[in-house]
Amino acid sequence: MNSLDDLPDQLQALFDRARAGLDREIGKARTALDSLNAEKAVAANALAELNDQCKSVKADLDRSREYLGRASTLAQLDREIAKGRTELERLTVENAEQSKALEAVTKKRASEEAQVLALQNDARLATAERCRAQEIKAQIIKQLEAAAA
Repeated sequence: MNSLDDLPDQLQALFDRARAGLDREIGKARTALDSLNAEKAVAANALAELNDQCKSVKADLDRSREYLGRASTLAQLDREIAKGRTELERLTVENAEQSKALEAVTKKRASEEAQVLALQNDARLATAERCRAQEIKAQIIKQLEAAAA
């Protein structure tokens, strides 16, 4: 009879440990999600900055073409255009890399959000199991009391 009296405390301790573990996992997932959101913001800012630089380089290239159109030699014009194109290509490549990084962060964030949802569902299931166990315990106690009477 003494072990039956300990059953609720044992069940409660088990559920408390399970809940604490789930809470830790949810906290880790939320921290990871916050970190990913920060990374996403940094990547988005870098991408915007690169887009601005790209526009600036295009404007510079246009001004250079205008200036060089008045230049005395075709060789000077060709050198300036090649330089502008090289810079534009570099910025285009950098822009593509930042876009890929932003996409990867976005995918990772979606994965972390799914993990948080799964952990929350696990916590709900554990709570439901605990309630069911308490109902069973109450039924057993009721049966034991009826049998003792």
